[in-house]
Amino acid sequence: MHRRDFLKAAAAATIGIHAAGADNPETDETKIAKEYLFSIMPSREMAKNFIAGPQGPESLSKDEGFMYDPQLGWVHCAAIRNHGVNNTKAFYNYEPDGARMIVNCRGKTSRIHVYGNSFTQCIQVNDGETWPEYLAAGFQEPIRNYGVGAYGVYQAYLRMLKVETKNPADYIILNIWEDDHYRSLDAWRPIRFGKVLPYGFTQPYLRVDTQANICRKFENPLKESKDVYKLCDKDYVWQTYKDDPILKSVLSIYREGDVSRALDKPASVSVGIPVDERVKRDIAEKVTEIHTKQALYASENILEWTEEFVKKTGRHFILMLSYSRRSMASELAGKPRFDQSFMEWLKGKSYPVIDTRDAFTADYKNSRLDIDAYLDPFYVGKTGHHTPLGNYFTSLFLISRLTKILDPLPLPYR
Repeated sequence: MHRRDFLKAAAAATIGIHAAGADNPETDETKIAKEYLFSIMPSREMAKNFIAGPQGPESLSKDEGFMYDPQLGWVHCAAIRNHGVNNTKAFYNYEPDGARMIVNCRGKTSRIHVYGNSFTQCIQVNDGETWPEYLAAGFQEPIRNYGVGAYGVYQAYLRMLKVETKNPADYIILNIWEDDHYRSLDAWRPIRFGKVLPYGFTQPYLRVDTQANICRKFENPLKESKDVYKLCDKDYVWQTYKDDPILKSVLSIYREGDVSRALDKPASVSVGIPVDERVKRDIAEKVTEIHTKQALYASENILEWTEEFVKKTGRHFILMLSYSRRSMASELAGKPRFDQSFMEWLKGKSYPVIDTRDAFTADYKNSRLDIDAYLDPFYVGKTGHHTPLGNYFTSLFLISRLTKILDPLPLPYR
């Protein structure tokens, strides 16, 4: 069942309960929760492709480049996806250690490693059109890109620990995209999105209590590849996720909100839980406020762990922040930042913080275009990732900042 169909069913059930004065609403709520969880379960074919990874004579993924990993939940493998600029195909290839294919300065040792999600991996563009590769061309030294699509901050942190233990770099860049904060709290991503996803499998996650200042770590529950099939079992899914806090948050919004009409305008993921436009706003805003506070608190803890790691190992850490087109438009319009408390927390930290909003804000001041027309060349469509131009623009901004940080300077800047 799709999210929209579920919401209609949930609304009908809710109306029926109140109209009939049902004596046992808990039973109906359980039924709705089960229906929701069962609607986001992967098929066995999806599970099979996710486990298999590269397949066939061309060794390409059948799961959009996502492949099972027992510790991190998933990593990438070679793929061709039909979602590039102007409806072109985008080609994805990877190094033996999982980094995206190095195009510039192959064969040389890299002193810069980057981690993050799809805005680091640079989805929707080809190998060589990513900001790490443009940066490598400008610096004339290789940069290893360990970004993985759909990763949260916690997954990116764990991948950093895994890679840096075997292949250390002098400089570590962690790139956080706006939804990555929330992703660290997802035990099973489809619960928050209400639909089956190509990366719709389990992951390591955090549970936080902001009042008690507690942040607990949980490992990926699917320890072996065969365990992925558990997500195709209704009994396992119900027993494992019936008390999931994200599920409770999602259901609380749609049970208490006005969902009796068709809901067809999902809002930005940047609010944590994708909320349809016609849901009662006060309920959604209360849940979102709590969820955002928890998500940002999780990221603060992860950054403290990262800071401890680089200090113990003698590395240099740089934090980078990326944003969706919607959030960038909001920034250019002068609206309040959803992560303002996080930005306040970052002040005075020992590591550099490179906020890409600064680059677009400064450049927009010289433009006569309206916000939407200004952003068109930098993003793929209205909800996509950066275009090659957007990645190049990002790399130029990074060069202006990193040349004040790197020691020694890259060869072209000495």
